[in-house]
Parts: sequence; C-alpha cells; structure tokens
Amino acid sequence: MGLYKKKNIVIGAVGRLIVPEALWTHQFVVAWLGCLFTVLAFDVLWCAQTTFRALGFAGTYINAMSLATLLALPTVCCRRSWPQIAVMLLVDLLLIANLMYCRTYFNAIPLSSYLLVGNVMDFTSSIADSFSWVYLLLPGIAVATYLILSPRDEDRRPNFVFYLLTLAVLSLASALAAWFSGGLGKHVAALKGECYYATTPPVVYTVFGNLMAEAMEHSDVITPAQRQQVAEWNNRHMKYMRMLGKPSVASRDSLSLRDNLVVIFCESLESWPIGKKVEGKELTPSINRALRDTASTWYAPNVLSQVGNGRSIDGQLLTLTGMYPMRDFVYSMKFADNRYFALPKAMKERGAKTYLLSGDKPSTWNQGLVARAFGIDHTEMNDTWDNSERIGHPRRLSDSSFFLQSIAKMQRGDVWPEGESAYVQLVTYTGHNPFRIPEELQTIALEGDYPAKLRDYMTAVHYSDQALGRFLHYLRTRSDWNRTMVVIVGDHEALASWRHELCTDARGAGLVATQGYVPLIILNAPVPGRREAVMGQADIYTTLLDQMGLPYAWRGMGFSAIAPDSPAFAFDYQGKIIGDPAGAPAGLVDHIDKARGVSDVIIKFNLLNR
Repeated sequence: MGLYKKKNIVIGAVGRLIVPEALWTHQFVVAWLGCLFTVLAFDVLWCAQTTFRALGFAGTYINAMSLATLLALPTVCCRRSWPQIAVMLLVDLLLIANLMYCRTYFNAIPLSSYLLVGNVMDFTSSIADSFSWVYLLLPGIAVATYLILSPRDEDRRPNFVFYLLTLAVLSLASALAAWFSGGLGKHVAALKGECYYATTPPVVYTVFGNLMAEAMEHSDVITPAQRQQVAEWNNRHMKYMRMLGKPSVASRDSLSLRDNLVVIFCESLESWPIGKKVEGKELTPSINRALRDTASTWYAPNVLSQVGNGRSIDGQLLTLTGMYPMRDFVYSMKFADNRYFALPKAMKERGAKTYLLSGDKPSTWNQGLVARAFGIDHTEMNDTWDNSERIGHPRRLSDSSFFLQSIAKMQRGDVWPEGESAYVQLVTYTGHNPFRIPEELQTIALEGDYPAKLRDYMTAVHYSDQALGRFLHYLRTRSDWNRTMVVIVGDHEALASWRHELCTDARGAGLVATQGYVPLIILNAPVPGRREAVMGQADIYTTLLDQMGLPYAWRGMGFSAIAPDSPAFAFDYQGKIIGDPAGAPAGLVDHIDKARGVSDVIIKFNLLNR
C-alpha cells in the first residue's frame, strides 16, 4: 500500500510539472479548448473541400495544440474575457477567408495577396458566392467559449511563467515534427509538389505555418542570360517552323473549319493495345471501329510520352499549350496562376464556349485553377456527378458512369447544347494505376496466364474503351457532328517500371511495346491520314491548331505533325532521344533538346505575361 501511495505521489508530481495547476485554471482550460476546437474545426472544413489525408499527420495535432496555446495568451494577460473572444473572432475571419479562397483557387491565400485586400471590393458577388453557412461553425465556437467563460470570474489568474514554459515545450515539439520531415520550408514545398497532398500544408502546419513557409521561400530573379536564352530560342523556333513548311490548304476537305473541338484525355492509355487481339478478342473494339474510317481519321500511334512528376497534369500542359513539364516543380502546384496560351483560349477567339468534365476533385493537381488559366470557363467536376459507381485508388467516378452522365448533361443542354460552338474537354479516370476493375464491372474475360499487372491493364483498357464507345456513338447522333473534331489522346504512358519486366516475360512478350507511346486519334480530321514516325506530346498542340485551322499567335514549342517535313523524333523526360533524327535540318536536334530548359524558364518567370 505504501508503494502504491509513493507511485501516486510521483505520478502527481509529474502531472503537475506537465500540466501545472497554476496555469490550467478554469478560465485557461476553457479558452485553450475553444482555440483548439477552432483550429481543428478549420482543419475538418478545409479537408472536406480538399482531402482528408492531412488528418493522418502527427504534426497536424501537435501544431494545432501549439497554435491553440498561443491564441489563448489573452486569457493569461487579462482578467476580462472579451480580449480572448476578440482574438478568436479575428482568427475566425482569417480562417473563413482562406476557406472561401480555397473554394475558388484550391489553395490558401498567398502571402503577397494580403497586401491586395482592397481589390476584393471589385469582386463582392464572387466572394459572396464562395461563402458557405457551415463556416459559421468557427464564430459559433467563439460564442460558446464566451458563454462558458463569462459566468465564472476567478480571482486566480493563470501563471505567466508556466504559460511560457508550456508554449516553449509545444513549440519545440512542433519544430521537431517539422525537422523530422525535412524542415518546415522543404516539407511544405514537397507536399505542395505532390498530387494528393498539395492542399494539406494549411492543415498540417496551420494557416500561419503555411504563411511562414512561404515567407521562407527564396525568390529567384531572372538573369539577362536567361532572357537572352529564351529570346534566341524563340527566334530559332520560328525559323525552323517556316523551314519545315505548313500543311497544304488544298488537302483539306470542304469542312476544314470545325465549330467544335472535343478533347478526350484517356487516363494511362498506351498505343499498343489499339488494334490488338488477345485470345481472339479486341482490346479496344470502339477505337478500332473509329479508326476504320480512314477517310476522316488522322492517327499517330507513336506519340512519345514526355510527362514528368506531374503525370496527368503534365500531359495536359503538353497537349493543350505545347509546353514542357518543369524539372524541379509541378507547374500546376506553384505556377497555376501564370499566363498560359492554350487550345481553349484559341477556341474562345473563334467564339466557342469552353467546358471541362472530370470526375476528379478540382484540388487534385490544382486542376480547377489550371482549367481557368487555360481558358476553361465552365467545369463539371467531382461534386457535380452521381458518384455511386466508383473505381480505383483513390476511388473516383467510373468511366462508364462518367460518359453516360456526360451524355445526359449534353442532352439536357447543361453542357454544350446542340448548335453551340464549343471546346469540350473530358478527362477519364478508370485507367489509372493499379488498373483494377471490380469483377462485376469487367467487360472482357481473359483466360490465359498473364502477369497480374498486364491482365489488369488489358482489362482496364477494354472497360474504358467500351465506355468511350458509347460516348462516341452519342456524338455521331448530334446534328453538329460533321462540324465537330474529336481528339482522343492518352495523357501519359501507363506501365512505367513494369514495362521492362513485362517485355522480358514470355507471357507479355509481343504484347507490350518496349517504348512508352500514347495514341493521338483525330476523328472528323480536316487532314486525314496516319503517321508512323515518332512525335512528342509537345507536338500535339501545334498539330491540333493546324487541323482546326486556328490562327492562334502562340504556336507552341513543338512542331505540327501534319507539316511536310515535321521531325521524326522527340526527347523523353530524361533527355533521351527517341526516333530517327536522320535528315533533320542542321541544329534542329539541339534546338528541340533545349526546348525543355527554355520552357522551364518561361513558366518559372511567367514570361508569357510580358
């Protein structure tokens, strides 16, 4: 019994040291809990708009407690409760502003934007539209804290020394959590550069920690040498484009001007399954059917995937702007508010309405903001669909449901009503790695002994092809079909590190291509044909401009694949040349090789804005 009492004495002493009674008075406990609940409520509201992955970090809770302790300072310094509530309400305003900003820009308010607060008076209607009544939960917590604080007015004030010690301990814990993750600045930059974690820093490190990390960023300044490099490269590019020639206008049919452009990004679609039979079954029957119409179809099976760390969003940059992915950043995470020239903007100059349809979240790869930067005005994304049928990891709207609902939206006139000139972009998802289709949804049964990854991929390709086929059938029934050009393109290669394994495995040999080529298929192409020579994803943009006959000033950093002497080679993301450079004009290989570095500088310093 004596030993039991001694243990209790020791535990009590340790408890008083960690949670000293001189600090944790009734008033301080209430204020601290009110501040903690405010921070955690913001975290949940933010995650509900983005992703809940941030709640899996230990630092989220350590930093929340540190911030709550700091915000409870007025209760330590003042006997009255109103200073504490005033601080909480001011913080609430800041947090609500960031939640509203996130709904539009899928990010926290940048540090520099706080200096432009006067500009918001010009956008009061947009601001009101981004407000949600659920945000009132934050001031509601402040009101509840005030009501609990008010009835009790203790004589004993929280001890300031113990407060500083507690704050110091929690701050040290926060610093250690950041240090173990590589440091505040580096960890925030790393999170912002990842697809599914880009929006997590304001939760993991709180809004204030996120601003601190932004303030720590080193801001590079473009050098005169870099400016000269870009200018010289652009001049050479214009020279080479003239040298390689333009598509013959005489070769275009009488419907060379298309009112509508539909671009379908097929997730992870490679070229090798197209036209291939396995066990007597076509892997892509819908695409094969479309390709049989050689009189109005243009097909390039050997488009080299050139994406970088951004994968799908890099594919959109290459295809829609003719620019290359960055080496050190994913452009959409850091430079989404740059000025870009893109296909949707080119179509808008012709009077077209612009649409994006995707089952993904706007915050994933910052797609919502990128769409706006590329000139897309109307978006139909994750929360605008019936998501009852989902596939993949993370689970997203299935391609079958996606295309069926897209057709319904178009038939109702919600998107691209018949007779309207439009640019319509659709982004599929089911082909995403790990390519697993639930058995009850599979559309092909393969009996052979294939590597698991190969079987899954072929099954996913067939499933997505069937879904795509229904959408293509709908397009052909529209009254404006003959005025519509449809582009089907793989956003990037699929097999990555599995390619070598599958190519050397006897069960996959002869099926899987040794190179990561994606298809470019154009239906209702004014210039039909087939191109076997290698081209790069960066060449798609210029090719589509020429096919559509769009006289857009920005011609991209690639070359038109329907030009008479277009290059028959491209560089992959690692800088390896693929294809046949023989016969290329002098200096062209080096010029194309340098394009990736020049594109990096243009994006980093927003040179298209000048």
